Amino acid sequence: MKVNKLIKNLLIYFALISIGFAFGKNSLNRNISKNTQFVLNSNKNYVAVFYMHSTFRCASCNKIEKMTQVLLEQNYSDELQNGQIKWKDIDFQENINLAKKFKVIASCVVVSTVKNGEYFDIKRLDDVWTLMNNPIEFDLYLSKAININFKKLKE
Repeated sequence: MKVNKLIKNLLIYFALISIGFAFGKNSLNRNISKNTQFVLNSNKNYVAVFYMHSTFRCASCNKIEKMTQVLLEQNYSDELQNGQIKWKDIDFQENINLAKKFKVIASCVVVSTVKNGEYFDIKRLDDVWTLMNNPIEFDLYLSKAININFKKLKE
């Protein structure tokens, strides 16, 4: 039974991602000329946490973003306040340069160390999709990536 449920969930995720790409394809063509760029604060080193999403967003996409935001607000509020963590949701279909840099082709969370305006130790957290129905594992997965980047920030 668990295998059937797992297969069913994976097929649902695949279908949702496929639908997102289908709807977003037209948006990508419209937004290529914009090619917006996320501006880094080059004067300060910090850990960047991004929720990279397509223009079309499903309920699962919104849930992953909300879970990430809640984790940051609950467990890293001081770091958010003092700028050690920067949190931003970014439409990867509009910000093509950043999507290419992070090798993003589907919605995911990305964690990176930013030093002197440069991204280092970029970690794309694709498993948020399989962990979103297990909040404890989801939080551990994100926290581990964030904490690793904090260690890198101090090096």
